[in-house]
Amino acid sequence: MCSPNFSFPNFKTAFSLLCPLIISHFIVVCLQEISEAPYTELTVNDILSSIWRDFPAAPNFTSFLKSSSAVHSTARLESPRDQYCVGDTLNVLVEMRDYEGRPKKQGGDFILARIHSPNLQASSSGYVTDLLNGSYRVSFTLFWPGDVQVSLRLIHPSEAVHALKRVSAGNYGKIKYTGTFINGSKREESQCSIRLDTDKALCEYRKKEDGEYYACIKPQTLPCSSLQTMRSQNNPVPNLTKDESQLLARKWIGLQIKNKFSSLKVISCSAGAHRKTEKCEAGMKSPFLSGYFLANKWTSSFCKTGHFRSEGDINRCLQGKRLYLLGDSTVRQWVEYLEKKLKGLKYVPPVNRFSVKLAVNPQKNITVKWRMHAHPFVFGNNVHLNKTVHISRELDRVPAGEGRSDVVVVIGVGQHFRPFPLEIFIQRLINIRQAILRLQARSPRALVVIKLENTRELSSAMTHVSDWFGHVQNLAQRKVFGDLKVALVDAWDMTVAANTFAIHPNSVILSNEIAVALSYLCH
Repeated sequence: MCSPNFSFPNFKTAFSLLCPLIISHFIVVCLQEISEAPYTELTVNDILSSIWRDFPAAPNFTSFLKSSSAVHSTARLESPRDQYCVGDTLNVLVEMRDYEGRPKKQGGDFILARIHSPNLQASSSGYVTDLLNGSYRVSFTLFWPGDVQVSLRLIHPSEAVHALKRVSAGNYGKIKYTGTFINGSKREESQCSIRLDTDKALCEYRKKEDGEYYACIKPQTLPCSSLQTMRSQNNPVPNLTKDESQLLARKWIGLQIKNKFSSLKVISCSAGAHRKTEKCEAGMKSPFLSGYFLANKWTSSFCKTGHFRSEGDINRCLQGKRLYLLGDSTVRQWVEYLEKKLKGLKYVPPVNRFSVKLAVNPQKNITVKWRMHAHPFVFGNNVHLNKTVHISRELDRVPAGEGRSDVVVVIGVGQHFRPFPLEIFIQRLINIRQAILRLQARSPRALVVIKLENTRELSSAMTHVSDWFGHVQNLAQRKVFGDLKVALVDAWDMTVAANTFAIHPNSVILSNEIAVALSYLCH
C-alpha cells in the first residue's frame, strides 16, 4: 500500500509547509507503483464467461413447430416517417412467431440484418438488440441518400442456436484426423485429435507455455517424432434430436423475415454528414457498425479510409514494407489478390497452397508472405505439419527493432476452429495476444492488423462450421484484442453488409479489406 513516511519535531509547522510536496510525491509514487504492477491477463474461463453471460437461457424446446419461423415473423418500422436524412438512425422492430403463428416469448434467435440500395451498389449491416421477449430492435445508420431497402435473415432460431451450443461444449470429436508417420520408406497411419478417448499409448504434442495440445495413437513401429502430415474428415454429431436436425437443414437456414413496409426514401439534409476526417490509427475502437459500401467501396464509420484501388496507390503504400499474412486461407487470398493486382510482385518458388506463399517485388522492396496457422485445420488433403506455423512463435521470429516501421502483420484465424469447443480458439487467441505484445515491445512502430472472420456458405455443415460459431469467435477476438494497439478489419461487417455468404469472399470484399488495412499504414 502507498503511504508517505515522514517525521518532524514540529509536525504542525512542517505539515503546513510540506503538505503540497508530500501529497504530490504520494500521488507520483502511487501511480508509479500502479503502472509497474504486473498486468493480470484474462484467462480462457474469464473470456468464456463474459461471452456466455450475454446469451439468454436455453428455450424449452418441445417440437419443430414451436421454434422461431421467419415465414410467420414480421418486421415493422418504429416511428415511421415519409423520408429520412443521411445520418439518421433507423429502428426496425422484429416480432418473432413460431410455425403455428404463436408469438415467441424468449430471445436468442440468430438474425443478420442489412440495408441496401442495389442501383447504388450500397449496403451496410444492422445492429440487432435482443429484447429477450421474442422481439428484436434492429438499428441501422442511414449512410447514403436514395431508395433504401431493409433485409432481415433468420440464420438460426434460438432452438437451433442452443442445440449448436450444446453439441459443441466439450465435443472434440466433430473432426476425425488421420496422421501419417514417415521414416525413410516406411509409412504408418494413425488416428489423431485434440482429445482422444482411448486406452492406447499416445504420441502427445504440446508446449507447456502454449497451453495447447493434440495427440495421435502411437503407431506400431515408428517413433512419435516421425509424424509428417495430417488430413481431416467430418464426423457425424451425436445427441441431436430429430427436430433439432430438421432445424439445421439447409431449407430452414437464412430465410427472410417479412417487412410490413416498403423501401425508404433517404435524402441529404446537411452537407458532410458522416464524412470522417480523423486518420485511421492502430488502437482505435472499431464499433459495430464499422462502415458501409457505396459504389462497392467501403467507407469507415469512424476514421478516414483510403480507397487504395489502383496499382500505383497500393505500390506506393507498400514500398519498402514486409507484409506478413498469418492464418487461414481467407488471408492467403490477400497475397493472391496482390500478386494479380501488382505487376511487379511475383511468387518465389516453392509455392504451396496449403502452407506458404511468398511474393516479392525487388524494385520496390516489397515482400508479402503468407503462412498457414498450425493445427487444428480442416483439410481433406494431407497438410505437412512442418510447413505450418504457430502464429505466436512466428511473431517472435519477425525481424524487429526500435526504429523499424517496415513490418506489417495481418492475422486472420477462426474458420478452422469452428468445429471445436470455444476454449480451444480462445487459448490460441491468448497466445497470439501475448506474442503481439512481445513484438510491439521490440518494435513499437510495427503495424498489427486483426482480420475478423467473414461469413461462409449457408450450405455448409451447420453442426461444424455455422456462421453462429463465427459470430461467437469474433466476439472472443474483440475481447482478447480490444485493448491492444492493433488495427481491426471487420470482414464480418463487410460480408454481412454485402450479403456474400462465401468462405472465400469475392474480389470486391478482398480489395476493400486490403484498402482498410492500408488506411492504417498510409494516410
